[in-house]
Amino acid sequence: MPTLEARGVELGWDERGDGAPVVLVHETGTSAAAWEAIAEALAAAGARAISYDRRGWGASSAPDGYRRTTIEEHSEDAAELIVAAAAAPAVVCGAGTSAVIALDLALRRPELVAGSVLVEPPLLGLLPEATERLSADLATLEGAAGAGAAGLVELYLSGGLGALASGAERLPAELTEPARERPVSLVAELGAVPAWGMPFARLSESRQPATVITAGSTPPLLSAAAAALGPRLAGSRARTVEAGDLPPHLGAPTAVAGEIVALAGKSWPVTET
Repeated sequence: MPTLEARGVELGWDERGDGAPVVLVHETGTSAAAWEAIAEALAAAGARAISYDRRGWGASSAPDGYRRTTIEEHSEDAAELIVAAAAAPAVVCGAGTSAVIALDLALRRPELVAGSVLVEPPLLGLLPEATERLSADLATLEGAAGAGAAGLVELYLSGGLGALASGAERLPAELTEPARERPVSLVAELGAVPAWGMPFARLSESRQPATVITAGSTPPLLSAAAAALGPRLAGSRARTVEAGDLPPHLGAPTAVAGEIVALAGKSWPVTET
């Protein structure tokens, strides 16, 4: 896996295929491996699939004293990767926290983004009813502080945080090893989405296409957030896929790859993988 020095960290990244660029951004607690099936499908279909480990995960480094991060910090990392890989404009796909990273990048650096695919974006700030759930999560975190970073990781992955980690318990154990190996990275990201300064005006002014994807297994809170985002985000469309008990990009990679193709407006043939 080649590396790129970006803003004080080294990002490990990989690409396959040589067509139109698609950048795949993994969720909290995993690595680029979460997009493996989709990357293969896209490359086989004629796209250039670029996946990378975000700062603090997998083959990528984290800055000294890494304890807190922001959505903007991660979207700037993605921007540097797109520029360095000569991949602009790219379709950018993110899941969970990284759906918000992809959205932030599209809004702040539109010249780099051809469109966005947002899988279960956890924009709970759009839901008044989520305030109480977030408060409950904060109380749970305070009570679990003595368990250390490793204990907080297990709390996150087990579904013990109903708002901050909604649906995380559906992630397969083999994909969440990075969270157990580098628990500080997960803790650093816990507050990133709630702290994001959601730019409502720019949401309505966006000129790029976006697809918001959920599944039958998507928790109600995330489904409600996705539904609330759609009318606010100009040029967006909603899609639901059948993914079993997994998040959409893991349980239905062929369907999600097909949505990426449709958004890009390409006639790439996507076959079962």
